[in-house]
Amino acid sequence: MRPEIKDLNFIQTLNDRLIRKDPVLDLSYDRMGDAGIVFLSRNKDLSHVQKLDLSWNEITDEGLAVLAGMGSLAELKHLVLNANQIGDEGARSLALSKNLPNLETLELVNNKISDFGALSLVKSQSLLNLGFIDLEMNKVGQRKLTQFPDGAVVSKLRVLNLRRNLVGDESLADWAQAGAFEKLVHLNLGWNQITNQGARILAHSPTLTRLEILVLDSNHIGDPGALDIAGSKHLNNLVQLYMQDNNYGRAGETALRVMRSRILVEKKRIENTLNLNEQRLDNKDLASLAQYEKLDGVVSLSLRNNHFDYHGVQDLANSQFLKNLTSLNLMSNAVGDKGLLLLAESPNLSQLETLNLEYTGITSLGILALSQSPHLSRLKELNVSGNNLGEKGLRILADSVNFKNLIKLRASGIPMGDSGFQALVQSDTLSHLEELEAMGNTITRESLDSLANSAKLPQLKKLDLRRNKLKEADLIFLADFPKFNDLETLRF
Repeated sequence: MRPEIKDLNFIQTLNDRLIRKDPVLDLSYDRMGDAGIVFLSRNKDLSHVQKLDLSWNEITDEGLAVLAGMGSLAELKHLVLNANQIGDEGARSLALSKNLPNLETLELVNNKISDFGALSLVKSQSLLNLGFIDLEMNKVGQRKLTQFPDGAVVSKLRVLNLRRNLVGDESLADWAQAGAFEKLVHLNLGWNQITNQGARILAHSPTLTRLEILVLDSNHIGDPGALDIAGSKHLNNLVQLYMQDNNYGRAGETALRVMRSRILVEKKRIENTLNLNEQRLDNKDLASLAQYEKLDGVVSLSLRNNHFDYHGVQDLANSQFLKNLTSLNLMSNAVGDKGLLLLAESPNLSQLETLNLEYTGITSLGILALSQSPHLSRLKELNVSGNNLGEKGLRILADSVNFKNLIKLRASGIPMGDSGFQALVQSDTLSHLEELEAMGNTITRESLDSLANSAKLPQLKKLDLRRNKLKEADLIFLADFPKFNDLETLRF
């Protein structure tokens, strides 16, 4: 395609996009170059644009200086300039621009910006709403910083990504000395050249007290650096620390896990409740957590959707600090029957009243272990949904005196047929059951008739039978039968 035809196509496409007044203007991969930026600045009104993507456009510092001088970008909140040829001067032009007062996020991945340009953005006195700067794959750390930009860090800056640069210990010291990290809650320094000395600088920097997420993957940090970070007095707000692919051994790993356990408990604990859902905890994390003395006094512990199996459960079961636990949520972990057997054998968990085993891979063998436990006889709420219990598991559940105190039972998608359901509703043992959830099973009208004539129905307050094999006539029966109308909640 001849250059003039390409230019005409670009102009026509640009005009079509601008006519729509779309708040998002994506001009990535158009390879417009600096000339294209000049054309935009002279001929187009971008006052409606809130997000502008100029990635892969061969823009240099000169083009960025023109962009920074445009007077129609006052509403711009998100600027994407990835994979161009922008260096320190271009970054400085942005940092000094008075035309971007509402800019919140700035992406400059895969450019040529070094320390001075990066720090100019971090310390901009014009981009006062800037909260996110992405400088991955630039030249930060390539050469010694000889000039420090003046001023304080942008007050709203919270996230800084310096992944895949050339940041070493000396560069890290310069940044820390400049106070560049003091506002951050998320700092990514992965895939750089940081050693034990750099880790020590981070650990001893009082400017990192707000940090909640620190990424140090793929550096050169050994045990001394890991121990420094683990013992830091300034990183007490860290909730997530990533240090994969470094050089530390067992001593460093143990110290870091202990640190993480301590911080998680202190930050996530609210009075006597500890919620550690979706924290990517593995077996070693649970081993460390179980040894932390400040678990003592926790009454409710939730560990939903982590990455541990029965090995982690074993450490929990053996913990001397969980003797006050009355509620335990293990949902969506690979607990299995082995894990349930370990729970059942633990005298430390004898106070449990609520146990969530939803999607934990248990079968009738696990229920049998619970039913024979000399310690777990206080259960009032039990969730076994999403497991393959079969009729055998349900009959064990219906007959064991260990479940005599159950008030709430959730047994959805297990799958339960008529015989299993009838075992529950005809059980003499489950004499306190008030709430029964049995969604997503294979219950038919036969079960409804059985329940209608059961002594269990008057004691039930809530019943959920959605997504079963009930026909329209069965639903009418549920709606019209007087005994079912006495339920507080009936869902079908």
